[in-house]
Amino acid sequence: MRSWVGTIVLILTFFSFQSALAQPEGKFLSLKFKVGSPVQYALSYRHNPGDEVFFPDSTHDFTPFRFLKREYFPTRTNAAGSVDSVVYTLVSFEIDSVQPLKLPVYLLRKQDCTAVYAPMQTIRLQRLVDPRAKSVLLKSSTNLVVLDTQINYPLFFIILLMAAVLGGLIYWLFGAAIQRRWRQFQLWRRHLEFRGSFQRYLRGAADPKQGVMNVERAVFLWKRYLERLESKPFTTFTTKEAVSQFPQNPQLEQALRETDAVVYGGVASPQTQESLRILRDLAGRTYLRHRQIILAKNS
Repeated sequence: MRSWVGTIVLILTFFSFQSALAQPEGKFLSLKFKVGSPVQYALSYRHNPGDEVFFPDSTHDFTPFRFLKREYFPTRTNAAGSVDSVVYTLVSFEIDSVQPLKLPVYLLRKQDCTAVYAPMQTIRLQRLVDPRAKSVLLKSSTNLVVLDTQINYPLFFIILLMAAVLGGLIYWLFGAAIQRRWRQFQLWRRHLEFRGSFQRYLRGAADPKQGVMNVERAVFLWKRYLERLESKPFTTFTTKEAVSQFPQNPQLEQALRETDAVVYGGVASPQTQESLRILRDLAGRTYLRHRQIILAKNS
């Protein structure tokens, strides 16, 4: 399967060398797809060797498709320029007969980042049921159904009323303390889940095959966790905006730039795991700060 995908990508690479520099090449690797089944889309871009090029990641909007994974291919360079390629594995649950996709490639400039879009590509839905088939007739059943014993509604409502009164009394006496304890427990549980998942991705960053994907997932998990803690849109923040939220942490900017280079460049470095540890430790300190806020309300 990998060799077949690689062949398709090489074909796209060849055509991209023959096309204009400003136009990426995109193509579905199959003519039809089924609802809920993975479909692959290859995207390549020819550019000057000195340009910095970034492809969409898992945070991009692939509507009507949903992102599953992506596979990078090494940069190919010759006298005509450089070509970067990636194959996306997507899935769709829409039932439109023809579904389009138009993806950009981001070209980093001195002043900004320019999005260059590939031509619109479409793929047809392979239907499992012929829509022209006649409606299926319903079959009636006249068998008797034995009903359960009727509920004693007066007794039920008395018990319900007593439970409501008891619950209201408990809430009136201990409601504030219970809410604070519950918030503290939720905060601890979410941090525990974050630590467990992040540690797996951190260890996986050293994997030669899955390292880039593990780094990308770790950074996205970190942003989503901070977004929930701080109530700020970290998943949409640029590196500069994220750094500005933690001015007291001078190592954060270098760590984020290192992980960005891995995600968009497709190659990990010896500093990658250390950068992920910096992100993990910052999330831990942020968790402790919010925990202290909750504890301060208890006193």
